Amino acid sequence: MPPFRFRFDSLMDLRGRERDEAGAEVGKALEAIQRINEQIQDIDSQREMIRSAKNQTLQQASVSVDQMLHQGRYDVQLHADQISLQQTLGQLNQELEKRRERLVNAEAEVKRLERLRETQLAEHRSLEAKQEQAEADDLTSARLLLRRRAMAAQSKETRR
Repeated sequence: MPPFRFRFDSLMDLRGRERDEAGAEVGKALEAIQRINEQIQDIDSQREMIRSAKNQTLQQASVSVDQMLHQGRYDVQLHADQISLQQTLGQLNQELEKRRERLVNAEAEVKRLERLRETQLAEHRSLEAKQEQAEADDLTSARLLLRRRAMAAQSKETRR
């Protein structure tokens, strides 16, 4: 019997590469989300520093209106940047979900092909075992037949 060969090996390799690429894409999306989260945290820290500086300025006897306006405008700009980053974060989360779905589908396809391969391999092994058993049975039958013939020939000679 010829050795086992899975007909869909090349397809399984292709699906495996697609799964690996989908996993890499999920990783990239997670990294992008992490960077955006870090930027949002940096802006939070900057805004907190501005508020702290503003409170210190208000406690001083002489308050610079220009400095207060500058701090206020900077805080507004940081807040706008933060809102923009949060919108980007929402889009990245949607993209992450799409990529995860692709990864799940690719993984499922690979698993289906692996199960099919295992099933076909088990069938092949079963057929091989049956064939080997049939060959062993044939060999045993042939040996038994040869022994009977030899015994029959021997008994003919002893009768003579």
